[in-house]
Amino acid sequence: KKILKITIILAIVIIVLGYSLFASHSFISGPEIVIDEPLNGSSIATSSVVIKGTALRIQDISLNGRPIFIDEKGNFTETLLLAPGYNVSLFSARDKFDRTTEYKLELVYKDK
Repeated sequence: KKILKITIILAIVIIVLGYSLFASHSFISGPEIVIDEPLNGSSIATSSVVIKGTALRIQDISLNGRPIFIDEKGNFTETLLLAPGYNVSLFSARDKFDRTTEYKLELVYKDK
């Protein structure tokens, strides 16, 4: 009987700890920005480029200080005009716990 009691108590403790880790995942992980295309450091042949990506666990996101909109899954699509040569775009995101993250997208526009 004593072994059964210890096993049940241990199982309850493991379940509570597991659920606590699951529930606090967004707090532990923080905001994240994933750019799917174009790849960072890419050379682009046209003056405009479509940026596609996903923002995870965020409250708001901006591109070069301008707010951008995401869908319910966190996906976004933005069109960006490039100057000839080296271009840097900065994505900034903030989560509900007021933590921030940034992603610097560096592209090269090779004008013909």
